[in-house]
Amino acid sequence: MPQQPELWIGLVEIKPLNQKDYGAAGAFTNIVTWARNAVEFRQKAETIAATLNLYVIGVEREEPFAERIKKFTVDDEIEDMVGRAEFNPNAIVYGTFHCYPFNEA
Repeated sequence: MPQQPELWIGLVEIKPLNQKDYGAAGAFTNIVTWARNAVEFRQKAETIAATLNLYVIGVEREEPFAERIKKFTVDDEIEDMVGRAEFNPNAIVYGTFHCYPFNEA
């Protein structure tokens, strides 16, 4: 029997397809979406990134949101993201882009 999707959260590093158009080398953002596992979470992160002409470099600390709130208090931005995704099984919600200006060599 397939596992039911649940809300997941993770920190995603993204880079632009064209750095000149984006104005930064890349960014980190939290993403909240419905997923069954870490692989599906990453696939959804890649889906939203592609719509913004970005691509996913890496995903960190991805886990069901229910597990996250057992360990940490989340800020208002995360609460808002969860609220927007909670009743929409197709939602892929991203937060503030924390940009970095250049790639380290």
